[in-house]
Amino acid sequence: MKIGMMLGFEDSINTITTIAQEAERSGIHSLYTVDAGRSATITAAAVINATHRAKVGTYIVNAFAREPWMTGLEARDLNEISGGRFVLGVGTGNLHFNDLYMGIDSTKAKAKMRDFIEIVGQVVAGRAAERVRYQGDVHRIRWRATWNPTVPTPPVFMAASGPNMVRLAGEVADGVGIGIMSSVEFVRDIVRPNARQGAEQAGRDPDALVFPTAATISINRDADAARQASKRAICKLYHPIPHPYYDSQLRQLGFAEFADQATQLVPAGRLAEAIDLVPEEVVDTMTITGNVEQCAQRIHEYEGVADELILARTGQPDDNNTLADYADLFQLISASGS
Repeated sequence: MKIGMMLGFEDSINTITTIAQEAERSGIHSLYTVDAGRSATITAAAVINATHRAKVGTYIVNAFAREPWMTGLEARDLNEISGGRFVLGVGTGNLHFNDLYMGIDSTKAKAKMRDFIEIVGQVVAGRAAERVRYQGDVHRIRWRATWNPTVPTPPVFMAASGPNMVRLAGEVADGVGIGIMSSVEFVRDIVRPNARQGAEQAGRDPDALVFPTAATISINRDADAARQASKRAICKLYHPIPHPYYDSQLRQLGFAEFADQATQLVPAGRLAEAIDLVPEEVVDTMTITGNVEQCAQRIHEYEGVADELILARTGQPDDNNTLADYADLFQLISASGS
């Protein structure tokens, strides 16, 4: 199992690239950027320029904020400037971005994602003068590449959580990108079987699918402080409105009662009350939390289930906004090996 790291929430691109360089020195396998407070593709270009060995990808770009042709072109270019180190991860985004920020109706997500992934896959692989044609319900393309790709085609992952979208990812993508707060059980018992079913129904080899999995990691020498930080991070997924992706995961794993409580309390500004209600089992199964040794053991539990574990660091109460905040994480990456 490879170890990756999620970037993009830091206070500057200079900070992001500095962390990326140190993570690479620690032996990280891959570095991923996100469409959130920054552009995933622009940030990925900066990380590519700052590194030499690590894979660099998007986890994820928001399909509802983009068109598939231009996304495919960006992926071709990023793959070229990285010397073939780029990975494209695409997802639907969420209500926070699509509805609240952009006023975009993202209710027909399945039809859009089918078209989007099909077109992007053809664009990133397109040879010079080769016709690329696709007509879908949401997107279409008539295009020919101007020149051949100079490096092998980058893989295209589709982020998914619910059973229908997971099966679609198995049909059309190279891998299923699984979001933060994904327990071992969720990946093994829910995501993988559904994705394989989708691949088989589409006549594809289910064994060719890969399962990169993002997980929050709350690492602190004070294990109790780490747990409290995880609980806060979980509850903030319900602000300003519940994040459907993670709310769905909680409910699929049997934590509907807490999901209902968080849905009521957090949007109403009652964060502290919600934090007190987070079940310890949620922290233990859906996050990687504790000191270095405890987090190393939790990472080991994903072996054989996730092909790649992408660590999304949870901020700690003793952070001072310097590279020193990441020292324990870099130690863990170095010890885990990639």
